[in-house]
Amino acid sequence: MPMIALLGCLAGSGLALIVIPTVGTELRDRIAGLVAVGRKAAHARAARSHSSDLAVVGWTPTDLVTRQLIGVVVGATVGAMLYSVVGQGVAVVIAVTAGGGLGFVIPISLLRTSARKRRRSFVHAFSAYLDLVNVLLAGGAGIETALVAAAEAGDGWAFGALRSCVSRARLSRRSPWGELRDLGTRWEIGEVVEVAGSMNLSGEHGARIRTSLAARADSIRSRQVSEIEAMAQSATERMGVPVMMLFVGFMVLLGYPALQTVVMNM
Repeated sequence: MPMIALLGCLAGSGLALIVIPTVGTELRDRIAGLVAVGRKAAHARAARSHSSDLAVVGWTPTDLVTRQLIGVVVGATVGAMLYSVVGQGVAVVIAVTAGGGLGFVIPISLLRTSARKRRRSFVHAFSAYLDLVNVLLAGGAGIETALVAAAEAGDGWAFGALRSCVSRARLSRRSPWGELRDLGTRWEIGEVVEVAGSMNLSGEHGARIRTSLAARADSIRSRQVSEIEAMAQSATERMGVPVMMLFVGFMVLLGYPALQTVVMNM
């Protein structure tokens, strides 16, 4: 019955569009307007909720929305294909809804995971960058020369971002530390914001920049070591359950023949 009612609705809609052509034109215009409004709302929501993650990963709000739409379509299709074989009616609707929701959430999870990894990688590269700047300052180079030379000495996307910051500062006649602070704020990397603000104040008040820079680099490295140790400890704890299950399975495998022999002889 539901299928017959659906077919009847489709047939009636097609007949109405053929008999009254203006209905189809108005319907198309309204659907196009709703799609445009929905697209703008989705872009605004993505830019507002995930601005820092999008900036770190290098995505645009359009990229995220496109991936979510693809995920919804693929998830709904897969859910319908899986449950249409064993179920019908409400079960298929629930499967389609769950698959679409899962496809909508997965791109956001992937974005956050990738942004977290890139932030951690950038902090590691920034620590090495500060060490290079400190070495150049110890060799007698000026602060701007040291910043430019240290940024050009490394490879990878992190050093590329540092080179872009230094280049923008030089072209706009701004302080390089100000550009780095803006980058850290845009990407929500607290270590970069703290170091850039501290170095900017040190430069303005004539403090010993090299000593302060070395102290900041040591602080970042200590924090990284603590995070790595915490991650290693967490991984070790997670491995406890699989190892225990392997041991239990091994003991069952050894004891099953003996137990079967005892049961058969009883």
